[in-house]
Amino acid sequence: MSAEDNKELVRHIMEDGFNKQDMAVVYDTFHTDYVRHGHGVASMGSLAEHVEDLKARHAAFDEARFNIQKIIGEGDTVAVYYIFTGIHNGEFNGMPATGNNVSRPAAAFFTVRDGKVAEGTVFADGGGFMAQLQD
Repeated sequence: MSAEDNKELVRHIMEDGFNKQDMAVVYDTFHTDYVRHGHGVASMGSLAEHVEDLKARHAAFDEARFNIQKIIGEGDTVAVYYIFTGIHNGEFNGMPATGNNVSRPAAAFFTVRDGKVAEGTVFADGGGFMAQLQD
Protein backbone atom coordinates (compact mmCIF):
# COMPACT_ATOMS: atom_id res chain seq x y z
CA MET A 1 0.00 0.00 0.00
CA SER A 2 1.10 3.55 -0.64
CA ALA A 3 1.58 6.15 2.10
CA GLU A 4 -1.70 7.76 0.95
CA ASP A 5 -3.50 4.42 1.24
CA ASN A 6 -2.09 3.98 4.76
CA LYS A 7 -3.27 7.46 5.77
CA GLU A 8 -6.74 6.68 4.45
CA LEU A 9 -6.74 3.41 6.42
CA VAL A 10 -6.01 5.26 9.69
CA ARG A 11 -8.58 7.96 8.87
CA HIS A 12 -11.15 5.21 8.18
CA ILE A 13 -10.37 3.51 11.50
CA MET A 14 -10.74 6.70 13.52
CA GLU A 15 -13.72 8.25 11.75
CA ASP A 16 -15.74 5.23 10.63
CA GLY A 17 -14.64 2.79 13.33
CA PHE A 18 -14.24 4.68 16.59
CA ASN A 19 -16.39 7.76 15.94
CA LYS A 20 -19.30 5.70 14.59
CA GLN A 21 -18.78 2.94 17.20
CA ASP A 22 -18.37 0.36 14.45
CA MET A 23 -15.99 -2.19 15.94
CA ALA A 24 -16.31 -4.30 12.76
CA VAL A 25 -14.14 -1.64 11.10
CA VAL A 26 -11.54 -2.05 13.85
CA TYR A 27 -11.55 -5.86 13.56
CA ASP A 28 -11.20 -5.61 9.76
CA THR A 29 -8.32 -3.11 9.79
CA PHE A 30 -6.03 -4.33 12.60
CA HIS A 31 -3.94 -7.49 12.82
CA THR A 32 -5.08 -9.81 15.60
CA ASP A 33 -1.61 -9.57 17.16
CA TYR A 34 -1.80 -5.75 17.24
CA VAL A 35 0.20 -4.17 20.07
CA ARG A 36 -0.29 -0.63 21.42
CA HIS A 37 2.55 1.04 23.28
CA GLY A 38 0.96 3.67 25.50
CA HIS A 39 2.51 6.79 26.99
CA GLY A 40 -0.19 8.60 28.97
CA VAL A 41 -2.65 5.88 27.95
CA ALA A 42 -2.58 2.17 28.70
CA SER A 43 -0.55 -0.22 26.58
CA MET A 44 -2.43 -3.11 24.96
CA GLY A 45 -1.04 -6.53 24.12
CA SER A 46 -3.66 -7.65 21.61
CA LEU A 47 -6.43 -6.48 19.32
CA ALA A 48 -9.00 -7.90 21.76
CA GLU A 49 -7.64 -5.69 24.59
CA HIS A 50 -7.60 -2.69 22.26
CA VAL A 51 -11.24 -3.21 21.26
CA GLU A 52 -12.30 -3.53 24.92
CA ASP A 53 -10.50 -0.26 25.66
CA LEU A 54 -12.32 1.49 22.81
CA LYS A 55 -15.67 0.13 23.99
CA ALA A 56 -14.93 1.30 27.55
CA ARG A 57 -14.31 4.82 26.27
CA HIS A 58 -17.67 4.83 24.52
CA ALA A 59 -19.36 3.51 27.67
CA ALA A 60 -17.79 6.24 29.82
CA PHE A 61 -18.01 9.19 27.40
CA ASP A 62 -21.07 10.28 25.49
CA GLU A 63 -20.26 11.74 22.07
CA ALA A 64 -16.75 10.20 22.24
CA ARG A 65 -14.78 11.22 19.15
CA PHE A 66 -11.29 11.24 17.73
CA ASN A 67 -10.94 14.61 15.98
CA ILE A 68 -8.05 14.38 13.51
CA GLN A 69 -5.98 17.56 13.37
CA LYS A 70 -3.06 16.36 11.21
CA ILE A 71 -2.20 13.11 9.52
CA ILE A 72 1.10 12.32 7.80
CA GLY A 73 2.23 9.14 6.09
CA GLU A 74 5.62 7.91 4.99
CA GLY A 75 6.24 4.35 3.86
CA ASP A 76 4.50 1.96 6.26
CA THR A 77 4.14 4.56 9.04
CA VAL A 78 1.24 6.93 9.69
CA ALA A 79 1.49 9.73 12.25
CA VAL A 80 -1.72 11.35 13.43
CA TYR A 81 -2.31 14.24 15.82
CA TYR A 82 -5.85 14.12 17.17
CA ILE A 83 -8.00 15.36 20.02
CA PHE A 84 -10.25 12.98 21.93
CA THR A 85 -13.47 14.69 23.08
CA GLY A 86 -16.52 13.51 24.95
CA ILE A 87 -18.85 14.01 27.91
CA HIS A 88 -17.92 12.02 31.01
CA ASN A 89 -21.23 10.29 31.80
CA GLY A 90 -19.93 6.89 32.98
CA GLU A 91 -17.21 5.47 35.20
CA PHE A 92 -13.72 5.67 33.73
CA ASN A 93 -10.58 4.31 35.41
CA GLY A 94 -12.39 4.27 38.74
CA MET A 95 -13.63 7.86 38.36
CA PRO A 96 -17.41 8.21 38.69
CA ALA A 97 -19.28 10.20 36.04
CA THR A 98 -18.95 13.97 36.36
CA GLY A 99 -20.85 15.23 33.32
CA ASN A 100 -17.71 17.18 32.37
CA ASN A 101 -16.83 17.88 28.77
CA VAL A 102 -13.34 16.55 28.20
CA SER A 103 -10.66 17.12 25.61
CA ARG A 104 -7.34 15.28 25.39
CA PRO A 105 -4.70 15.88 22.73
CA ALA A 106 -2.70 12.89 21.53
CA ALA A 107 -0.29 11.80 18.83
CA ALA A 108 -0.05 8.28 17.49
CA PHE A 109 2.30 6.45 15.17
CA PHE A 110 0.88 3.41 13.42
CA THR A 111 2.77 0.74 11.47
CA VAL A 112 0.82 -0.79 8.59
CA ARG A 113 1.64 -4.31 7.40
CA ASP A 114 -0.20 -6.06 4.57
CA GLY A 115 -2.98 -3.47 4.54
CA LYS A 116 -3.73 -3.60 8.28
CA VAL A 117 -2.40 -1.84 11.37
CA ALA A 118 0.16 -4.03 13.13
CA GLU A 119 1.48 -1.73 15.85
CA GLY A 120 0.76 1.61 17.45
CA THR A 121 2.56 3.99 19.76
CA VAL A 122 0.36 6.61 21.42
CA PHE A 123 1.48 9.69 23.35
CA ALA A 124 -1.33 11.43 25.25
CA ASP A 125 -1.83 13.91 28.06
CA GLY A 126 -3.11 11.33 30.54
CA GLY A 127 -2.53 13.52 33.62
CA GLY A 128 -4.34 16.51 32.16
CA PHE A 129 -7.14 14.25 31.01
CA MET A 130 -7.66 12.73 34.47
CA ALA A 131 -7.59 16.23 36.00
CA GLN A 132 -10.58 17.14 33.80
CA LEU A 133 -12.50 14.29 35.40
CA GLN A 134 -11.95 15.73 38.87
CA ASP A 135 -13.17 19.29 38.30
